[in-house]
Amino acid sequence: MTSQVGKNKKAKDTEAESSATDTIMADAMMDESIIVEYLSTHPDFFQRHANLLETLQVPHGTGTVSLIERQVAILREKSRDLEEQLNGLIRTARGNEQIVTRLQHFTLELLRADSIDDVITTCHEILRDDFNADFITLKLIGDEKSMHFIPADKPELAQFEKLFTNKKPVCGRLKEEQQSFLFGKNTNSVNSVALIPLSGAEKMGILALGSKNESRFHPGMGTVFISHLGELISTSLSRYLK
Repeated sequence: MTSQVGKNKKAKDTEAESSATDTIMADAMMDESIIVEYLSTHPDFFQRHANLLETLQVPHGTGTVSLIERQVAILREKSRDLEEQLNGLIRTARGNEQIVTRLQHFTLELLRADSIDDVITTCHEILRDDFNADFITLKLIGDEKSMHFIPADKPELAQFEKLFTNKKPVCGRLKEEQQSFLFGKNTNSVNSVALIPLSGAEKMGILALGSKNESRFHPGMGTVFISHLGELISTSLSRYLK
């Protein structure tokens, strides 16, 4: 008896729900937002009315597909997007790993240098071979009689004052007079530059990396890596500079 009462109650509930659904659908013909709101608040609707999924069609491209097929297509698309994001993260991680390895090698080579000439030679070799710089200029500020040094009162240094004030690398295109001062006869072959201040307690010099590729160094690129280069070189040079 109790079981029969339960069945009758369930049948009445189902009939009431069906009646309510019919009413809502009729009203929804005037406003589709009612359907959206109802389905949003009853996410199990299609579980309780699975028969609808067999006949419900959703326009897609030149033909039609069932709602389930459409959902599967959407999930596959999201899966592809996530896979692309994951692959991007993996590529970035591998790139960062290579950078760390190169920085470690660079650091060890600088530690082995036992003179200022060794430091400068190491910088040129590693930056050319490991970091693929097309042109490298390292100018130190001082009164020593060497091709690597320029006097502190040299007028051309004034155009780099902002670089030392900000103490941050600058990437992109340089002014013609700056580029000519740094790269000399190669200036016309340089299409992008990373300009790195070398400093400790005082300004020590300038490291300029030039590339034939105009997009290699650009204003929007990150400068954490090349800032580390500047710090490594500055620390190594400070052992030999007064």
